[in-house]
Amino acid sequence: MPTISSSRPLYIYLQRPDNGEWVTAGRYIAVGPGAGNFRYAPSYVDSGLDWTIDPVNLPFAPGTDYTALRYHGLHDVLRDACPDAWGQAVLRREYAIPDGAPPLQYLLKAGNTDRWGALAVGTQTRFSDATLNSPPLPLLEHLVEELGALSERRPAIRPALRRRLVQTASVGGARPKATVRDDGGAYWLVKPEIGTDPADIPRLEHFAQQWGAASGLDFAETILHPMAAGRSVVRVRRFDREHMARFMCVSAASLLQTEYPGNLAQTALWSYPRLADALRLIGAPSEDRIELFGRMVFNAVCGNDDDHVRNHAIVYRHEQRRWRLAPAFDVVPNPADTPHHLVLQLSQGRFDIARDAVLADAVRFGFTGRDDCAAWLDILLARIEAGFAAAAHWLDDEWRMVLQERMCHMLGILRTG
Repeated sequence: MPTISSSRPLYIYLQRPDNGEWVTAGRYIAVGPGAGNFRYAPSYVDSGLDWTIDPVNLPFAPGTDYTALRYHGLHDVLRDACPDAWGQAVLRREYAIPDGAPPLQYLLKAGNTDRWGALAVGTQTRFSDATLNSPPLPLLEHLVEELGALSERRPAIRPALRRRLVQTASVGGARPKATVRDDGGAYWLVKPEIGTDPADIPRLEHFAQQWGAASGLDFAETILHPMAAGRSVVRVRRFDREHMARFMCVSAASLLQTEYPGNLAQTALWSYPRLADALRLIGAPSEDRIELFGRMVFNAVCGNDDDHVRNHAIVYRHEQRRWRLAPAFDVVPNPADTPHHLVLQLSQGRFDIARDAVLADAVRFGFTGRDDCAAWLDILLARIEAGFAAAAHWLDDEWRMVLQERMCHMLGILRTG
């Protein structure tokens, strides 16, 4: 794709949530180093369409030029559509992109096939290629072998598959991954074990996702493949895809108007109560704030201190005509130590895991007050404890003992202060 200049717009396409057709929602234009503008397309407005692609940063206002305030002049929701660490590493190798390149370069080089959410980008005024196929599930063994070779900088085992992995290096996260489609039309992220892992990370992720679901929380579905091409692999169902339909998504980083990765000024904005406030302001129902509270507590108990702002998201549910908190994903217990802090604040100025920190901002999560929240917290902790027993069969004896001891320790802190 050619370089975008101030005279060459980049068009933003949206798959309509009502009928699946692709439309041009707006255009992005770089207006100088580290600066860019977005405007909803006149054709989008004239067609009577009014879906906002980012309810916080790009509310639907025809004729308005929105200036990007972060990411070197790229709007937050477009940064969401860029690859993260893994995809960026793949694209740097393939296209000799220099370290420190702005996110716009990755947006341009990553293909539309595997982008997160329902957006695509291009230089034509109309979307011209809606072929969005991913490798079917029977290729799982081959896919895992090729991902391993790619992550270890080895030559391609299957050149055609390697080319496809490069072309679809759009999904987020730091670990090697790719998307597959099963026979039922569901899409899954395939995340294999890598040689530098300190533990069987795919198994730990699968266990944590199963544990969260068994605790009554809304966690993304996962399937464990203990030995696919000689590696442990977890398959995580994508909540932004179903058959040929894509669903609009926005990260918590975008909702909180902060960057990821971020400096100290940015991370000071990373907060569960602020995220709960954002859910309320965009019209999500109160149960989503209660669910977010539950995930915060679950992360504290299981020791997932990778709960950063790109590991939370919202998804647009057209049947409800509203944005909803997306299922929990990328929840992995720290394999090395028991964390006593989370990455997002549990309450104003408090990153430390403690009962009073959990309860301090109860009203912002939708509770009537501290006592109401405390009663719910105790019920939730009992559910999490019971959920561990339901999911522990996924662990070997050593890890079961380690994580059970961690759970009991953290439950003691959260029950008594």
